[in-house]
Formats: sequence, C-alpha cells, structure tokens
Amino acid sequence: MEQGLCTVKANDAHDPAAPGDGLLLGRAAVFAAALLASIASAAAAADLGNLIAPYLAARERGAVGAVVGRAYEEPRRMGVEPQPYTAVSVLLLPGSADFEGELARIKAGWRDSPDRFVDADPKVRAALVAFERALLDAGGGALMKGEMTDGTGAFRVVDVPEGAWVLLAWQETEKKQKPPPIGRNDAALYPNRPKVFGHTTVVYWLVPVDVTAREETQVRLHGRNEWLTAVREDRRMRGIRSAATPNAPQASS
Repeated sequence: MEQGLCTVKANDAHDPAAPGDGLLLGRAAVFAAALLASIASAAAAADLGNLIAPYLAARERGAVGAVVGRAYEEPRRMGVEPQPYTAVSVLLLPGSADFEGELARIKAGWRDSPDRFVDADPKVRAALVAFERALLDAGGGALMKGEMTDGTGAFRVVDVPEGAWVLLAWQETEKKQKPPPIGRNDAALYPNRPKVFGHTTVVYWLVPVDVTAREETQVRLHGRNEWLTAVREDRRMRGIRSAATPNAPQASS
C-alpha cells in the first residue's frame, strides 16, 4: 500500500541515522549529558523495559522480518538512471515517542538562527547516544540494528522483530577549505581563536517502519524525503588535526 512518498510495504521518510569531530565533540558531549538525564527520566516514566518487552519476545519466538531499501538521488530529467547514495549509515531503533519527540524539538526552528543551525547535528547525535544508552541499560542492546548502503545504494537489515520501528539514516559530505589569512595584529589580539578548516554537510532521514514477521518492508531514501540537513564545522586551532570521524552506525545487527 502507498504511504507518503514511497511504498511500504513501503515506508518513506516524512516530516514528523554517530559521527563527529573537532570542537563539536565538546558540544555533543554537553548536549548528551543533559539529554541523558532528561531521556533517562522520561524512559523511567514510560518504563522503557515495558516498551521493548514485545520486541524481545518477538525475537525469542522468531517473529522477525526484514527491512530492505535503497538510497539514491532522483534523476532531474527523463531517461536518466537514479544515482545511488553510497555509504549512508542506516540505524533501526524501537519506536519511542520520547526519542522521536526529542528529535522533533531539535528540528523545530533549527533554521531560526546560525547557532541553532550549527547546533542541530550535535544535538541529534547526542539524542541518539542518550537513547542508545537507555536501551542498553534496559537490556535492549540487541534491538539497535545498523547497516550501511553498498555501492548500489542498497541496504538490508534482517532478523528485525515485528513491531513499530524508527529508521534514522544519515549521509555525510565533507568539504575542506583553507582558512583565510589573518593579519599580524589580529593574530596577536586573538591567538586562541579557532579557524574553520572546512565543514561536513549531514543529511538525515527519519522513517517510521512497521515490520511484519516473515515479510520484507521496503524503504526508499532520496532528496524529496530528507528529514533534516545540518552542517558540522571543522573548527580548530592551526596545527591541530581533527579527530577521525566514524561513519558506520554503532549498533549490533
């Protein structure tokens, strides 16, 4: 049946998936600390253990399905083949109103100011870290299922317990740049001012997915159903190299 912009069993992203480096790691750590407290209390109120119990029970009795899909750039004219999005990180998580509500709050007004725009990516990553830790603490580590698209833009996640899930996917595109030269006087006045050595554009997709036992759910990720686009600046002091950025989703399959 048709739902949104693609078929799900076609589920597609619609308006209601962690890497990072440089100074933004500090930002993400601050956001994560605050979110861990807020999500932990929310999880306690909603009883995360009860939330994940049906997924674990379905896993035990073998009531599992698969989520398969493709990520691609839609052609701009007729007769041209879609171009695959490779190396897109795909992460399946149990559906959670608290987690999805936190993501919705991050997106709300993320373009209202430059600070909120730059803060969007570390906040999303911090929310993801907080939810993953809450799942681990509740015994739901096996319910974090990650994959990455291959050279054709395809991905396949198997042994997914039946139920309502949320798929968070993200693609990163890095662009390096040479910081503009600064005058001697400015260098003397602001010796510790970090420089921008480039930025990474991070495109996120957020997809609700309903999994049925012994069936495949199809998902399509493309430009028309992106959930959020953020920018991560490589801002650091001259002579200091940025940390490596892991791109694969940190999850157990």
